[in-house]
Amino acid sequence: MTKLGFFLTQTLCSSVVFLLSVVSVFAQQDAEYSVNFDARIGAIKPVNGVNLWAKFSRETLENRQTDAEACHFSTVRLHDAPWDNEGMRLVDVHQIFGNLNADPKNPDNYFFAPTDDYIANIRKGGAVPIYRLGTSIEHTAVKYFAKKPQDFDHYAEICAGIVRHYNAGWANGFEWNLPYWEIWNEPNIIPQMWDDPDWDAYCRFYVVVAKRLRAEFPDIKIGGPALAGHDLNKIRRLAELCKEENAPLDFLSWHCYASAPEQLIDPPFEVRKTLDDAGFPNTELHLNEWHYFPTQWNVVHGTNGGDQAKRELATSPEGLHGAEAAAFVDLVLTRWQDGPLDMGNYYAFGLDTWGMIDNFGKLRPTYYAFLLFGEQISQAPIRVETKDPGANVSLLGSVDEMGVARRLLVSYYKQNDPAPISIALQGVPAKGEVEVVQIDYDSDYKTTTVKYADGVLTLTPQKSSVFLIRF
Repeated sequence: MTKLGFFLTQTLCSSVVFLLSVVSVFAQQDAEYSVNFDARIGAIKPVNGVNLWAKFSRETLENRQTDAEACHFSTVRLHDAPWDNEGMRLVDVHQIFGNLNADPKNPDNYFFAPTDDYIANIRKGGAVPIYRLGTSIEHTAVKYFAKKPQDFDHYAEICAGIVRHYNAGWANGFEWNLPYWEIWNEPNIIPQMWDDPDWDAYCRFYVVVAKRLRAEFPDIKIGGPALAGHDLNKIRRLAELCKEENAPLDFLSWHCYASAPEQLIDPPFEVRKTLDDAGFPNTELHLNEWHYFPTQWNVVHGTNGGDQAKRELATSPEGLHGAEAAAFVDLVLTRWQDGPLDMGNYYAFGLDTWGMIDNFGKLRPTYYAFLLFGEQISQAPIRVETKDPGANVSLLGSVDEMGVARRLLVSYYKQNDPAPISIALQGVPAKGEVEVVQIDYDSDYKTTTVKYADGVLTLTPQKSSVFLIRF
């Protein structure tokens, strides 16, 4: 080839690349939905935590360790572990320290072995355990442990023994440096979790335990109250007392079961302002128990609607775990990227009514929603610019450090008149073929190949759908 020919060829190639780039830029500017893989804006926030891990009580019968690991959960909150592992003495203070009147300084009074192994499985999976000190919920007529401890100081010493075992090697323990220690669960739910309607009773209990733990373990993060809902008055009062007593409040936790995304997306802003105003600007925000909830509690826990209503909730695409729930999950995880929330923990991985696995061992659509988010955070963890102005449609684009792996997670939640959505692409060739994983009413998880051109990718969702596009 002559020098002139080489020059013309190079010029032509450069012009084509330029024109394709221009097409992509114009498409990006005009489109309602777009992603720019060249515009990095920081790491994806790891709000993909969960409550509970693979069932420890069934690990030789139906081991789900690999399934749990595949989701790349960021954190695992240990609340309700005995409920999920029938017959096992796990996590709860009274399960480890059977005689609450015994001497907390004597290591012989503790029974750690099952909890040791349960937490070891979680750490093996790469997730950070969040240890909830206290008890699991009780739905019995008489409450045996889900009530205010009679001696706050004595209970605090027992809690210190548990932390010492896992972080300081005490009682044949470990130096795992478990960072998060939560004091009790839902003390505003009476009588299932607490028995004193005076909110200050819990606040005083929290202060006693928190100060005792801080005195011996200055590096751990101590928090609570794991509220049911985000009662700002209760949060404000707890913060006030912590300020007065110089007690730590390293993280503030609450719970929400919701069917509208804003019920999970908006409260962190309110909680953040409340804590800032109370003098706790560095306190982390943990919405550490949440679930899609298109129903009423008297249907889930009672008999309203009969057995058919419960069956629909468990199996329907519109139920607790179906396509709608999957789209809801990934939409919320995406929207939390632009808010003040530091940690989220879905309820739950395995627990029957609430879990990601049905009673026959089948993985539910909500499992795959977390699997797709986990793929992004593990394979392409750097977030890029997207545009998605719709309230119930979200885009989460990301790349790896080298810019080789590119991912786009699209959540399309509960649109009554579903229509194709066109997404303008920048930072990839103007035409090509991509692999698309889809969750919808017809399939829990299916992979197809989709072609796109002119810098625009078009997806055809159902009323609720999730797409993960691999470029």
